[in-house]
Amino acid sequence: MSSLIKNIYVLKNSNKIAVIMCDNENILQTKTFQEIIHTSEIFEKTFRISLGNNVNLCIGLCIEKNIHLPSVIICLQKLEHAFVYLYKKDLDNAENCNVDYILSLNIDIISNFEKHSEITVDKDSTFKLWKNSSTSKCSYLFKDIFCIVKTSGTTGENKTIRIPYTCIENNAVSLGKVFKIDSTDVIFWGTPLSFDPSLIELLLALLHGATLLIVPYRTYINPTALFLSLFKVVPITILQMVPSVFLRWDENSIEKILCESNLKILAFGGEVFPKNVLKFKRKQNLFLFNLYGITELSCWATVHQISEETPEDEIPIGQCLNETIVEVLDKNKEAIKNGEGVIYIGSNSRKCFIDNETEICLPIFRETGDIGYIENSNIYYKGRKNKNIKRYGHKINLTKIEETIFNKCNVSSKCVWSTKRKKLLFFILIKHCSIGMKVKIIDKIRAKLLHILPQEYYPDYFEILQSFPTTLHGKIDEKKLEEFYIMSLSTTNLDVTELFCNLWYKYLGISSDNIECVDNYSFFELGGKSINILQLISEFKELTNIESAELLAAIFEKKLSECKTLLVNCNFKKAIQKKDNIIDIESVAKRQKIDDVRMRIIWKYDLKACVDGQPLVFTEKSNTIRIAAGSFCNIFTILNENGEEIFQDVLTGSIETIPTISSCKHFIYIGCYDGTMHCIDYHKKLTVWKFKTGDRIKSSAFFLRDRIVFGSYDKHLYCLFAQDGSIVWKTEVDGNISANVMHHEKFGIFVTTTSGCCYCLSETNGNVTWVYRSEIPIFGTPCITHQLVIVPSVFGILFCLSAHNGELIWKFKSDGHIFSSIVNYKDFIIFGCHDKNVYVLRISAAEFILAGKILLNSEISSTPFVYEQNNSVRILAVANVGIVYSIDFQNLTVIQELKLPGESFSSPFVYENKVYVGCRDNNLYCLSLE
Repeated sequence: MSSLIKNIYVLKNSNKIAVIMCDNENILQTKTFQEIIHTSEIFEKTFRISLGNNVNLCIGLCIEKNIHLPSVIICLQKLEHAFVYLYKKDLDNAENCNVDYILSLNIDIISNFEKHSEITVDKDSTFKLWKNSSTSKCSYLFKDIFCIVKTSGTTGENKTIRIPYTCIENNAVSLGKVFKIDSTDVIFWGTPLSFDPSLIELLLALLHGATLLIVPYRTYINPTALFLSLFKVVPITILQMVPSVFLRWDENSIEKILCESNLKILAFGGEVFPKNVLKFKRKQNLFLFNLYGITELSCWATVHQISEETPEDEIPIGQCLNETIVEVLDKNKEAIKNGEGVIYIGSNSRKCFIDNETEICLPIFRETGDIGYIENSNIYYKGRKNKNIKRYGHKINLTKIEETIFNKCNVSSKCVWSTKRKKLLFFILIKHCSIGMKVKIIDKIRAKLLHILPQEYYPDYFEILQSFPTTLHGKIDEKKLEEFYIMSLSTTNLDVTELFCNLWYKYLGISSDNIECVDNYSFFELGGKSINILQLISEFKELTNIESAELLAAIFEKKLSECKTLLVNCNFKKAIQKKDNIIDIESVAKRQKIDDVRMRIIWKYDLKACVDGQPLVFTEKSNTIRIAAGSFCNIFTILNENGEEIFQDVLTGSIETIPTISSCKHFIYIGCYDGTMHCIDYHKKLTVWKFKTGDRIKSSAFFLRDRIVFGSYDKHLYCLFAQDGSIVWKTEVDGNISANVMHHEKFGIFVTTTSGCCYCLSETNGNVTWVYRSEIPIFGTPCITHQLVIVPSVFGILFCLSAHNGELIWKFKSDGHIFSSIVNYKDFIIFGCHDKNVYVLRISAAEFILAGKILLNSEISSTPFVYEQNNSVRILAVANVGIVYSIDFQNLTVIQELKLPGESFSSPFVYENKVYVGCRDNNLYCLSLE
């Protein structure tokens, strides 16, 4: 009997939690050790009946990681059967993989397998056992084998590795001693089951009586949701992770993980150690480790603990774990004590079988395919053998290029050699990069590399990505990176749907290998942001000349599979053509010399993450000024006029809405990305009530006497009593609600949706009075003036509707996308545009006149602010690159400007000659206009 079974059955009557499944909000399921053993016995009973006395069979597991999986694996180990994890895409070829049976969940048919029996473990989980219709005679291959895994191919050709239980158990026991695992630990079981480090996570927990934490795939693939799951909902203590997966988190999240979480062990393996993590401060009781190993001698061979003295530029692979030998061999296969060679891993006792191997003579040594440098008995990883290429007659190492760029430019990158095209491709990782900034950043990096790199090292192609695509094992997917390059060259031979999917993967940082997992989720559920959608649709238009409002709306609202169906079924037009009833723009105001009076920064306040929402500025009864704002890391704060904190709270989700204050100035209402509307009594510094909707809230609350009205991405408009949050009415609309709600005493409530609808509703009961369907997504808030509703659409068209009945009066076409809301000043409307202009239109009940527009230096997503200063009317506009402009309203000239340290998508607020605006450098700024 194995140590695993002995250890588990010691805990047979224990009520200690063994497995937890949670998402980013709640614990979904738990199982005690007593319960997982009981469940394993349910599986065992059926397996004994179905499989008889057979042993050493290979059982395929086509099951998403769930709370019953440890029970299945315990059962198979007890019955002496091996298991292999199968993705759905593997099933058509399963009969050729020596698989005798398949255990599945939520699968109704498997080619060449017959359904043999069903196993019901609870009301929600009925497993099916399938038998291979052809008889397997390969049981000799699986004697004493715990698991079969396939290498990902990142270290060479794909291989099938059979891992004996003793080999992986010894590895887990050895690592458990290094990590000092005990029964109080919570271990994230996050590595995909097809990658052998997942076996280490499982065994570390089961052998030490610790708790395993698992999350649904939709949570795992979404960095924000994963962070909340691991460090808020169920705080973990042990995290083993591939660096590329860890680096999906932004700097603010990484800082919190290293300084504020319960984590005591953070171990990186599977890729080169991420040196940029070392630039962060970390708490004293958190220990970082570098793991190194190969699946061919599963799993980890060496471990190195990072200390304060560890130099950032040289991190060794570390000391050998028990029963493991590591050597560096030269060209003659001789071990060397100093210098460069190929790393080999061996053992006198541990062994794994590759492909059809049946006999292995000990000691055994496996080539890793890695170049190592040995100095003072320390081995340093220098890159893959296949990372050495010949270019322009010179031998160059791609890993060396990446290290040089990291050291000189402080950016993470990936160099890929396209064998087919004979091109050196360079991909740069920058988390927050707008479309307008992308070209400028690439130009700067190009120029800098000309002075840093030798000519033969200089890349042929540059691209900026917000995250690297990863394989199913979590490693950077270089094949997908090369596909991005090929896609950029020509789209002639690419199917439109295939091209769209590639862009979807590109802007989410996932691989097409994950397609069966991601097909049934929306862009937002997979961790995408609105700005990523804008980048995706912009590149799609650039590559195909297709501009589709229906497609843009679908990306915001629908699953990938539904977007693909839309692309297949629709006959897209090349571009929106300007029609006769849409007026073209001719006049452009010229920039003039800026006055000597300059804007200046008075103070800034750090909200620890991007501040994209417009701040609320209000006065209390004593006429003291207060500023309220929130950020993407859930922080909500209220400051005094000097930028000093009066109140701060951490809410339940990211904040992008404008706070709303009650008439008594005691209560503030603010919505979050997790779908919760909060009512805060900021005088008493407490949350009065919360109301949960079905999706994110980007629409700010409108105060209507004793009620508040707001929209949600769950496609509903809500009216609540302001005092207690109880619901008055809710109305379903067609599309997500991103814009703010508008109200008119005579006509009622107006709201727009991302599917292109504008609704007029009764404020009494929420009944729809009329609806206008533009078929173009709407994100900006309309304005109501002259009994007209002026509605902005993403494709740059303004729709002027009658407030009485929604009848279309006129249209106006700008030259870029519009995400700005419409501002009304007397007989004028003002808005920002992605063609880099601020527009001013004079309007009447029957027509409009373009009063002018002023060209700024980048796209404008935020909403301008009209204010008066020195008896003059001015417009305050913020360009996406972070430049704040004060513009004279009458002649459309720039009076003042100031560059913020980062990009800005926050709409500004002006009060008493001061500007309050958020920035992507995580700060809220107060600027002086005097």
